Amino acid sequence: MPSRRDLLATLGAGAVVGVAGCTGRRCSPVAPVGIDWPQPGGGAGNRAAVPDHSLPARVGERWRVSIAPEDPGLLAFAGGVVVDGRVVTAGRTRDGGFHGSVGLRDGDPGTWYVTNRTIAAPPVVVDGGTVLVHQTDTGSTLHLSDDGVEGWTQPLDGSGPPTPRAVDGTLLCGDAGGLLSIDAGPGERRWHREFGDEREGGAVTFSPVADDRRVYVTVTSSSDRGIYALNRRDGETEWLVEGPRASRAPVRVGSLLLVPTEYELLAFDATTGDREWSTPTPANRRTFRSPAGTESGLVVSDGTVLHRLDPGTGELGWSVDAETVGRPIVVGDSVVVSADGAVVAFELDDGSERWRLDRTSLVAPLANGVVVRREDELIACTACEN
Repeated sequence: MPSRRDLLATLGAGAVVGVAGCTGRRCSPVAPVGIDWPQPGGGAGNRAAVPDHSLPARVGERWRVSIAPEDPGLLAFAGGVVVDGRVVTAGRTRDGGFHGSVGLRDGDPGTWYVTNRTIAAPPVVVDGGTVLVHQTDTGSTLHLSDDGVEGWTQPLDGSGPPTPRAVDGTLLCGDAGGLLSIDAGPGERRWHREFGDEREGGAVTFSPVADDRRVYVTVTSSSDRGIYALNRRDGETEWLVEGPRASRAPVRVGSLLLVPTEYELLAFDATTGDREWSTPTPANRRTFRSPAGTESGLVVSDGTVLHRLDPGTGELGWSVDAETVGRPIVVGDSVVVSADGAVVAFELDDGSERWRLDRTSLVAPLANGVVVRREDELIACTACEN
């Protein structure tokens, strides 16, 4: 199918040009309405989808605030999540890291907390506390912070573990040797499943995903490589597909487990592990990112192109070209994604452009808009009343 780039350029000729991060037409943006987005990918299945809402036809800037009001020297923004009427963010600074929260309704920056430990992953909010991955010269640790008060600490094996996955008060976190299940309340280990052999452990490089019964983990070491479905209660294997080497975190959607690997996206029956379909990346593309959506409609980026994806067959539909395309988020009948230095909303049905916010990057969706970042500022862009 030919690219839609020329079509979108035509459609965008009369579109609103981004001004100060949001639309330039007359707009009275409404108060932001939050959703439950406590971790990257939204939930335990990493679907990056908000099926019960839709992006507005137009958005305007409701508020903006400095990510770190006390200017600790932002070097890298780790990420942000939306939960309990606030935007929780974290980042890396010259001297370590910081985290804090912004009031969603009015942009109140609240209190920011600085640490001398490097923050190595986006924040995850579980049971009201913020879980952070800290990296040190000697390894990594998992920390719980509750309004700046340090809670439990859990050491991890390896210097760069993936972001933990939260599900029903449990944290699932990979490391260089296996997978940890942690009770998020006291921070105690429930079980630790090791992979690999005595000489080399089985590295869990990407965040696992979970459903009501299982946790799905991709193991990528030379001694043990494949896709495991483990019982959430005790970590015992329910099924195993040996061989595939994941290149991104898996996604659990509908009846499927979707696993990006080099040059193709694999779909397995989540109950049995049987392969349902595989979709190769287009020519000269090395890998897909983690797809996003529901059983009604999926989208996937290969880094420079955004594709519609049929969840039943894996067939690629419409596509939109760009120089760079991040991981998309599906919001009802629309898609929002960071692309070419802007946050762009597309129609899920045909890929036509709905609006764009220039010189911004996507942080998290809202029920009536998005939270975006421009350099060291967070901006809430919401539906226009007029």
